[in-house]
Amino acid sequence: MEAVPRVTEAVQRLKGVFLQIPETRLTLADATRLSGLDRPMCHLVLMALEEARFLKRGRDGVYERGRAAGC
Repeated sequence: MEAVPRVTEAVQRLKGVFLQIPETRLTLADATRLSGLDRPMCHLVLMALEEARFLKRGRDGVYERGRAAGC
């Protein structure tokens, strides 16, 4: 599988989890397991979703839906 489609699929999978269950909170390890990506790539995806304000990361490092998440 090529990298771009794999990353795109992982992004959609992670976004889907947060959209289906808005109270979802995931650690990097949880997101890595769900996405099927390796840890460094999953971290980049989470950071991109955070930068897009879809996710926010708490002080404890756990990711959850951002308040302004209109994605």
